[in-house]
Amino acid sequence: MTTDQPQQSPLGNIFENLGAVGNPFPIFAALRKTSPVMKFPGDFNFWGVFRYDDCLNILRDPGTFSSMVDSASMRGEKRPPTILFDDPPVHTRMRGLLTKAFTPRVIEEQREAIQRNAARMIDGMLREGSADIVEHLAYPLPVLVIASMLGVEGGDMATFKRWSDAIIQNVGNALVREPDDEDPIAGVNAEFDAYFGERLRELRARPEDNLLSELVHAKGEDGQQLSDEDLLVVCRVLLVAGNETTTGLLVNAVRVFNEFPEVLTRLRAQPELIPSMVEETLRYYPPFPATIRRAVRDVEVAGVTIPKDDRILVMLASANHDETVFENPEEFIVDRAANRHLGFGMGIHVCLGAPLARLEGNIALDLLVPRITALHIEHAEDDAVLRPGGPASMTVKFERDAAFALT
Repeated sequence: MTTDQPQQSPLGNIFENLGAVGNPFPIFAALRKTSPVMKFPGDFNFWGVFRYDDCLNILRDPGTFSSMVDSASMRGEKRPPTILFDDPPVHTRMRGLLTKAFTPRVIEEQREAIQRNAARMIDGMLREGSADIVEHLAYPLPVLVIASMLGVEGGDMATFKRWSDAIIQNVGNALVREPDDEDPIAGVNAEFDAYFGERLRELRARPEDNLLSELVHAKGEDGQQLSDEDLLVVCRVLLVAGNETTTGLLVNAVRVFNEFPEVLTRLRAQPELIPSMVEETLRYYPPFPATIRRAVRDVEVAGVTIPKDDRILVMLASANHDETVFENPEEFIVDRAANRHLGFGMGIHVCLGAPLARLEGNIALDLLVPRITALHIEHAEDDAVLRPGGPASMTVKFERDAAFALT
C-alpha cells in the first residue's frame, strides 16, 4: 500500500538533529568553527558542509560533486530525467528546454497578471484581518503563473498543492529508496502523469497559445519532437520546483516582518528598499536550507576526506550566515550591500526561476507594505526554518493602514 503522506527520511533526521525546531543558526555558527565538514550519524553516509566558501566551491564543481545523488543512479540503473538530480549532458538538454519558460520576455509578460492576482489576494486577506498566508497568497500566486504557462488555469489548486507538498516532503525518501522499498508517492506520480499526459494529448491534437503547447510542437535540429517523458519532466519541475521558491520567499518575508517589525516600518518609509529586502530575506531565510551532491571520487574538503559516492548536504542556510562573508550575519540588514547569498544556489543548477520569484516577491511586497502597519504570526503548522518547502500553513493577523483603501 502506498501513501502520499511524507515519511521520515534520513534528511528529516539530520534536520531534526541540527535544530529544525527553533533557531538552528547558533548551531551552524558553532559547526563552522569546530566541524565545518561533518559526517552525520546513520547508515546513509551523509556529510554536512557548513562554510560559505566550501559550499560555493562544491556547487561550482559538478565534475567532482555530482547531482546524481539518488540510489538508482548510484546503482547504475536507468531512470527518467529529473533535471534537479542530473548531470550534463542530460541536465544540459533538460535545462535548455526549461530556459524557454524563463526568458526575460516571458517573465515580463507575467507582470500584469501577477499584479492583478496579488492585489486581489492581499486585499482579500486584509478584509478578513487574519488569514493563512500560504493558502491565500504564497502558494496560489506563483502557481497561477505557472498554470497559465502550462495552459491549466482551470486546474484544481488544492490538487496541485497536494502533489507539490508530497513531492517536496518525500525528496529524502526518494533519494535513498532501494529497489524493494515502497514508493511513498507512487500515487501522486501516477495522478500527475495521468493529468498532464492527457494535456499533452490535447495539445498535440489542438495547439494552444501557451508555453507547454510551444514545447509540444517544437522540433530540434534533427527534426525530432520532444518525448512525453521529457515534457512530463518539464511539467513536474515547473509546477513543483517552479513555485516552491516563491512560496518560501513570501512566507519568509512575513516571518521577517513578525520577528523584525522595524523592517516593515522602514520599508513603509522607503519602499524603494523592497528589492534589497527581498535579497536579504533570501539570505537570512533561504527558501530551501540545503542542496545535495555526491562525491564522484575521494575528495578533500576543508582538510577532511569525503569518500567516493558519499552524499553531501551543502548547507545553504549556514553558508548564508557565514561571518567571514557577511558582516553581522545574524542581523537582518534591509539595505545590505554586496549581498552574495546562495539562496538560489549557484553553478549549473542555479535556480532557473529566480528572476520570476524575485518579480513575484517584489510585486507582492510592493502591494502589501503600504497596506499594513504591522503583522503577527498567530499559528504556523509544521513550521521550522529547515523544513523544505516551508510551513504547511501560517495564520497571520494583519493591522491594516486605515488610510489605504482596499480595491
